[in-house]
Amino acid sequence: MTIEKEIEKIIAGSVYSLDRPDLFRAPIVAFSSAEDKRYLDLKTLIGDWHLLPTELLPSAKSVISYFVPFTKEVAHEPKVTQGCSYLWSEAYHEINKHFDTVNEAIAKFLASKGHESQTIKATHTYSQEDLKSMWSHRSAAVIAGLGTFGINKLVITEKGAGGRFCTVITSAMLEANERPAENQCLYIKSGACGLCIKACPVGAIKVDGIDKFVCQDELNKNQELLRAASDLEKADTCGKCVSVCPLGWLE
Repeated sequence: MTIEKEIEKIIAGSVYSLDRPDLFRAPIVAFSSAEDKRYLDLKTLIGDWHLLPTELLPSAKSVISYFVPFTKEVAHEPKVTQGCSYLWSEAYHEINKHFDTVNEAIAKFLASKGHESQTIKATHTYSQEDLKSMWSHRSAAVIAGLGTFGINKLVITEKGAGGRFCTVITSAMLEANERPAENQCLYIKSGACGLCIKACPVGAIKVDGIDKFVCQDELNKNQELLRAASDLEKADTCGKCVSVCPLGWLE
């Protein structure tokens, strides 16, 4: 078995061990080269604060990107829920918490093969003041060919956009997927749809970009509501723009 297949098996097994088929489906995994010039492009597209793989791990040769898709029930619930969806928030909370376990398993395996690795937190890698994040899991996933950005700036994969991404950087030389995915967003392709723009409860989604501060304010508000009403401590969520998307859940 190749090292790439072993990594895929570790990720799938760890997600399966959660025993939450009501929330999650089988993950998809892809690899990119740490030297892919598109990582340098992110210094311009996102900002110079976005780190290169080699700035996080000087020996970096490859980047492991993986996506854990939500079930159909989770992906569709926000559009039929007033306010924030508990089910969507639970899925978000549970997989973010478990990503540390997944990443540790990957790092342990790579170490057994003599390779270094650098894990990256699933979320909240940004400054609360300016919302500048040192790493974009979604951008890394796009570079690895897992999907493409929709008009709502979420990544549409072969299993939809409803789910969560994470990343591990490693000194292992892995087989990179250098073929970009075809953009599936109906609005970007032909100007059709635009449901995510209409569904945003605070009007944060625009044709020319996302007002991330308006969006984050809504997420923070929802988190406080969830804290008051449930056991979810870290779930600043919404999900409405994904739940209305025809490509939000794909079988």
